[in-house]
Amino acid sequence: MFRNVRETPPALVTGVFCEIFSAADAVRALNDSGFEDRDIDLIGVISGRAPDLSGFLADMGIPSDHTDYYNARFEDGAVLVVVRTPPSYMKEVAERVLKRYGGTLPAEG
Repeated sequence: MFRNVRETPPALVTGVFCEIFSAADAVRALNDSGFEDRDIDLIGVISGRAPDLSGFLADMGIPSDHTDYYNARFEDGAVLVVVRTPPSYMKEVAERVLKRYGGTLPAEG
């Protein structure tokens, strides 16, 4: 008999970086900490005016109360690093890495 096992969706950890090189360093450190490339996304605007990415961010699972803040940071040239983690100690690992490399994490609700 098969058990009905539900997979727990991954937790999202996000950090905003003022410049791309710090974000890239954080991604390398995340990889060194055991995260796969497929678990990490970098979002930013290379040049020109940043579009409203609220819908895109919401579709990724980012809470709506964070999307306005991120959109404003994109206007300033910031880069958002998004890490999908299993709901375990890896969430705390991702948070520590992002902070260590200069990422600003959203305030806890």
